[in-house]
Amino acid sequence: MQVHPNVPCMLFTPICPHSLSFRPVILPDSARLELKIPDDARSNAWVSFDGKRRQQLSRGDSVRICMSQHPLPTVNKCDQTGDWFRSLIRCLNWNERLDQKAL
Repeated sequence: MQVHPNVPCMLFTPICPHSLSFRPVILPDSARLELKIPDDARSNAWVSFDGKRRQQLSRGDSVRICMSQHPLPTVNKCDQTGDWFRSLIRCLNWNERLDQKAL
C-alpha cells in the first residue's frame, strides 16, 4: 500500500499474519494502538518495527503504538510529490507496456 508522504497518518501492516483477513490499515495520526498477547495464548509472539531487530513478546505483554511528535524529514531530488510518483513508476512499472509476441 502506498501513502503519500504529506498524508498525516499511520500505516499499520501485519507481516506474515496467520489469517488472510489481516490487511494493511491506514489510521489517522491521532490513533493510539495497543497490541496485547493474551494471558492464555498458546505461545509467544514476535514483533518488528520498520523491518529492524525483532523482539519476542510473552503472554501478557503489550506494545503501545502512536505517532511521533517529531516527523522524519525526507530528502527530495526535485519535489516531494514528483519524486514520490517517479519512485512508484520505477518500482511498480506503472505505464510500462511489455512487448507482445506475434501470434
